[in-house]
Amino acid sequence: MKIAFIAMSGIRACDTELLELGLTLPGFVERSKQIASLPSLGLLTLAGMTPKHHDIHYIEIPDLTAESTEVDHFDLVALSSYSAQIDEAYELAMRFRARGVPVVIGGPHVTARPHEARKYCTSVILGEGEPVWLQVLEDAQQGRLKLIYDARKLDFELADAPMPAFEL
Repeated sequence: MKIAFIAMSGIRACDTELLELGLTLPGFVERSKQIASLPSLGLLTLAGMTPKHHDIHYIEIPDLTAESTEVDHFDLVALSSYSAQIDEAYELAMRFRARGVPVVIGGPHVTARPHEARKYCTSVILGEGEPVWLQVLEDAQQGRLKLIYDARKLDFELADAPMPAFEL
């Protein structure tokens, strides 16, 4: 399978309305650029767990409005997002789904609001993705993804995880 691991990156630190009112966050924008430059460790760990016969791609999207509306063809898309970018993540998920590509989405926002996320994707992962990722891949290959993969009560030691695929 050709799999895309897509991180919705960037921190929305600039609110034009607040700036017009004179409210600023000194130093925050500068720090946010450094934080946003870090890769998604969760997605790269899932990529590191993915069997080598898959064709895997890691994509960071800091601003969906700046991205082309064209998306490559993938057999599976795994999206991760924080609340600040969740609307863009949902929009991107819908773009892939409109082309018939299954989309699995996870992250803190999705874990907190799984029924909201379900409206936009094929499957949601609750909690850490690592304990259920190989099952997600197997189900995707067989064309029978579950609606929800709940890893919140599964035991998983990050120390046992493979090295994240930093080369991506």
